Amino acid sequence: MKLKVLNILIGLFIMACGITSCLDSNYTEYEYSSNSSITAFSITDSIVTYYSATVDDVDTTLSTAVVGADYPFVIDQNQGLIYNPDSLPVGTDVSKVVVGITADTQGIYIVAETDSLWQEADSLNFEKPVQFKVLSEMGTFGRVYTAKINVHQQDPELLSWKKFESNFSKEITEQKAVYLNNTLYVFGLQGKQAVVTKAQTSDGGTWSKPARIATPVEADITSAMAWGNQLYILAGHDLYTSQDATSWEKIETGTKIRQLAANIYTDKQQKIIGVDTDNHYIESNDGIAWAQHGEMPEGFPTNRLSSASYALDTNKDIQRIVIIGDNGIASDTIAVAWSQLNSENSWTDLTAPNNSDACPKFENISMIRYNNMLYAFGGYAQHEEEIEPFTCLYASTDNGITWEATTEKIAFPEEFPTIYEASQGHYSCVVDENHFIWFMWSQTGEVWRGRINKLGFERQ
Repeated sequence: MKLKVLNILIGLFIMACGITSCLDSNYTEYEYSSNSSITAFSITDSIVTYYSATVDDVDTTLSTAVVGADYPFVIDQNQGLIYNPDSLPVGTDVSKVVVGITADTQGIYIVAETDSLWQEADSLNFEKPVQFKVLSEMGTFGRVYTAKINVHQQDPELLSWKKFESNFSKEITEQKAVYLNNTLYVFGLQGKQAVVTKAQTSDGGTWSKPARIATPVEADITSAMAWGNQLYILAGHDLYTSQDATSWEKIETGTKIRQLAANIYTDKQQKIIGVDTDNHYIESNDGIAWAQHGEMPEGFPTNRLSSASYALDTNKDIQRIVIIGDNGIASDTIAVAWSQLNSENSWTDLTAPNNSDACPKFENISMIRYNNMLYAFGGYAQHEEEIEPFTCLYASTDNGITWEATTEKIAFPEEFPTIYEASQGHYSCVVDENHFIWFMWSQTGEVWRGRINKLGFERQ
């Protein structure tokens, strides 16, 4: 009790000195304030953070300095909370942190079993929240503030994976996955019959029994796609649509369509792109009326197509479409990549022969747009050197022109190469609106989900 009284007296003395220094020789009446708020909070020093890395094939713990000023703090005056919305990197040591505090007075106290006057040079342990309060000029304490320094508990850049206990059909062979309205759809072959099975993203382990796709002739499962709030698929070169893959309605297009290649669906533009049976590039704004353009260029991918459409960084009204796949030339060792802007009617071949930075021609190749990059992956590939199935992802940051194998943080589970073999190369993948990458595997019936940790972080 004596210590608490002493600390209060010290605080009052400090404020009294500040007040006295403001007075001149003439008498001035001073009204003491009851204000006792903390108005600013920051980390004033640099903090060591530790991380693991492989150096010369040896797992090594390294350290770097985190500049505290790069992580601003928020003060919630209503709840008395002080915190950094952007967490410090995983591994940051917050056991000895020097902070800067601005308040209505200089009487800032650390609340503990025995309160103590805070000093600017104090090194505080923020492994648990630290509480502060301010002594007003009137000699009364204001509310207690709880200050917390948030530190990531996961590596933000790490791609983390989860395996689901799943009833996904082991009888499906070839397959293609589509995402629409919180539902995963897998279109596949069961024997020679085209079927579809689905599951909610909230429960990726519970799948419906595969049901035949109810079209007059067997549907082309490789053509399945979501556009707007509908599903689309080709059957006998005719276009069919459905809301939930249960019942299908034929669209009278007047056009025989060989392939659905890509689509765009934004507030300002809706377009679905395909190839007709005469090998012409065709597009439609409603799925009914199709405009025919020139003949598709030689070398355009014909098998295992993956596509992505996204806005340009420089103009959000213009969409870029990138398509990757196989053109059927067995001697090729690089994947075929083509691109188009929605403001154009021509396609650009992104594939440079003998380009060491080109994407390898993976067996059963897939491509996704994820974390503002394009990623490609698949089974065996022979490009520069032999690549085993699902041992790495190749990433492109320049819209499909050059590709590079990703770092150890962006990697597949070590089980994937074995699963690929057990599935006889049959799998499908899709990205949902919560940034999860879903993999469904044939024969084994395994379902996996992955996400880069930072894409799941919520700002506090």
